[in-house]
Amino acid sequence: MIPPEWLKKTELFTNLKDSQLKNLLSCSSVRSFSQGETIFRQGEEANYLYVLIEGMVDLTVKAEEQVDFMTSKLEKEGAVFGIPSLIEPFRYNLTATCLKPTNVLMIGANSLKKMIEEDPMMGMEVMKKLATIYFNRLNELRTGISNFFKVFKFKKM
Repeated sequence: MIPPEWLKKTELFTNLKDSQLKNLLSCSSVRSFSQGETIFRQGEEANYLYVLIEGMVDLTVKAEEQVDFMTSKLEKEGAVFGIPSLIEPFRYNLTATCLKPTNVLMIGANSLKKMIEEDPMMGMEVMKKLATIYFNRLNELRTGISNFFKVFKFKKM
């Protein structure tokens, strides 16, 4: 079982009270995935929020042509993914695949959403952190794309 102290060190739940962390843990479970195993696929219903315990996860967005368009890798303990489980339309917007054996904490999205509704202060803290995580990841992807295009110097005709 994951202790509340560990959960408090994760990127999403740092500002929550011990009682809130214990409630979160009551609706969660630990699951192991093998290298190459898919945790969830882009477009699937988002039923869980995930917190990386150990391992490495590749987050890939597929373009309409079904080619891997953008990728980021999570390997930091406590990194959160599966964020669309808390944001409408509650469908994963990317695919999560394990790059090596991985353990994650799976938090039931419906239970978490209910806790957020019943405890607005908790909800505010979680949503503020979610916005920061999304913003930081978006900026990382923008930087990656910008650097990619800098490799090709386009000449004006």
